[in-house]
Amino acid sequence: MRPAGAFAARVAAIVILTVGAYAAGWISMLPLLDYAIERILIPKGLSGTVKNGPWSTRLDLARSSTSAAARAYVAQIGLAANQAEEAIYWNAFTDGTGQLLDARHSYAVHFDGRPPVADVGFWSLTVYDADSFLVANPEKRYSVGDRSLLTKRADGSFTIVVSHRGASVDVENWLPCPAEGAFSLTLRMYVPLPRALEAPQAIAMPQIACLDCR
Repeated sequence: MRPAGAFAARVAAIVILTVGAYAAGWISMLPLLDYAIERILIPKGLSGTVKNGPWSTRLDLARSSTSAAARAYVAQIGLAANQAEEAIYWNAFTDGTGQLLDARHSYAVHFDGRPPVADVGFWSLTVYDADSFLVANPEKRYSVGDRSLLTKRADGSFTIVVSHRGASVDVENWLPCPAEGAFSLTLRMYVPLPRALEAPQAIAMPQIACLDCR
């Protein structure tokens, strides 16, 4: 028969380990710990949000070191996100002047040329409504990209019109937005070039201009 003291010690050890495990789980969600991880453990330039005009992204998605808040956000709207070497996800909620994107207006998204993706890569621009869902439309047109038959200028630049009312340009350069409310744009760059990873804040990004704002 085991001594009562030994049995009590084993129970105490189990309780301590269980409580410790739960505590570790809660501690991992503390904002200060996330801050420490982002500032100390993640290499410089690979942490936090990167801004480039109205566009923003994170290069630390899909990594074990990503903050709990960022992981929760990805789990909510973008399961199975790729690491930055495979894809960069740029989001825009405002136009170039800082005004929220509003379905009452039409917008011109101007590209100087092909986004910085490798020859084997590709890119796409998608509209999402205020609830982060695709926008239903009769044309079943949810995104445009390098596989679209876009009308381009002689210098390779092109403009995509985002509007609920339809485009005055070639339909291939039109992307429907919701009938009302706020919306957002997501620019995906698959197999980004090294410069897009090394200095994402410095690459040429599409300009977003409101066409009928006063």
